[in-house]
Amino acid sequence: MIGDNPVFYDPDADMLRVELRPWPAGGNAMDAGGEDEEDDLVIHYAPDGKPWAWEVEHASKRPDLVARAFAALRSSRGIAEAA
Repeated sequence: MIGDNPVFYDPDADMLRVELRPWPAGGNAMDAGGEDEEDDLVIHYAPDGKPWAWEVEHASKRPDLVARAFAALRSSRGIAEAA
């Protein structure tokens, strides 16, 4: 995570990464393994086996996945969805 911002967008790659939580102590986030959940969505896991970040490929063309990534971020921080 860069500073306190859990969201990173790379316009050259059109990739959005949303970090759901800080990286657990005793490791390097660059070692985070990722699993393809579905087309254009990779979920990265920390060594404790829990999701650490969502990576949306072709983000500008996948607003559905971007919305889900932000919903996961809100949920991970205990922020309720708007009614």
